[in-house]
Amino acid sequence: MSLKPDVVRLSTYGRVLGTRKLGRELADVIRGNAAADDRAIVVDFKGVQVASSPVLDEVALCLRAVIADYPDRFVVVANLNEDVRETLELVLESRDMSLAAVHEDTLELLGGRAHLEETLAEAQALGTFTAAELAEQLKVKLPNLYQRLDKLQAAGAVARTESRGNVSRRAVQFAAANPRELTTA
Repeated sequence: MSLKPDVVRLSTYGRVLGTRKLGRELADVIRGNAAADDRAIVVDFKGVQVASSPVLDEVALCLRAVIADYPDRFVVVANLNEDVRETLELVLESRDMSLAAVHEDTLELLGGRAHLEETLAEAQALGTFTAAELAEQLKVKLPNLYQRLDKLQAAGAVARTESRGNVSRRAVQFAAANPRELTTA
């Protein structure tokens, strides 16, 4: 995976994003960018003052599909103002989803629960890790940790990576998104 992310700047489409039709257009752009190369995807809301729930619903559903299609990539949203963030959280709650969001220099989980936030924080501290390494750090059993990793991966915060060195095939490597690398585009 390339370190330089593909940034989709939504302000290009206006400061107010209001219709489901526009949401579908944005989703098509995001899907097209994801298919074009293997870079991380950053959906940048900088400059967007208002985004309606239909727009955010289309974007969230698209991001869920992109994450499922490309589990080896990070997919995050960035630069959400308070209004857009609150609306997105409502959309995510209605869809029982989570998404990774860059806020200042930190990565957080929108729509996530406390134990997932704790897992994400520890994953970020490790950077690249196996499930066993992260389970040991968190003092949780491996099956529980895999459930957490599945949710973090579905949120775009954690990605599978190629195994390093003499690691067995069963010891899949994971990496946590680094918000500084994702926002330096």
